[in-house]
Amino acid sequence: MTSTSLPDSLIATLPGSSYTDPGIFAQEQERIFETMWFCVARASELAKPGAFRTVDVGRESILITRARDNSIRAYFNVCRHRGAKLCTEETGEVKRAFQCPYHAWTYDLNGKLVAAPNLTKMPDVGRTEYGLTSVAVREWLGYVWVCLAENPPSFEEDVLGAVVERLGDVASIERYDVD
Repeated sequence: MTSTSLPDSLIATLPGSSYTDPGIFAQEQERIFETMWFCVARASELAKPGAFRTVDVGRESILITRARDNSIRAYFNVCRHRGAKLCTEETGEVKRAFQCPYHAWTYDLNGKLVAAPNLTKMPDVGRTEYGLTSVAVREWLGYVWVCLAENPPSFEEDVLGAVVERLGDVASIERYDVD
């Protein structure tokens, strides 16, 4: 074929720079990975209270844990005091709380600030207001899903809707007993 034009049945691809450009990658992180629901962990990895896992979603480190009431929780993995990474290990288990390695601010499994050096001398620091920043989280089919968006899209519409589109109904996948 001597012509440089593509046959009608072929779709042109993006230029090579689109796959390597740091600016485009940053836009994808912000506009795609930080706005959608993502499956990030197996729930069995977080089977008991205090078990945790850290994952990177978009440009953020996320801390996922099982609370004492057995609910799944997700937070930005950042101490509210000076912004240090709260958990530096990928997985692990804590008894009652997460403690920042930088200045020892300590948060319970529900994200509440429970201790800090000289906290009693700081009456203007609210334990709930200065707790960890939550991330939208769902547990479904034995997996943990998170969404970083401030106003996350509907899990039912986006995730369960995609299941219905592909399989006809949610019950079809739930019958597989994936978890």
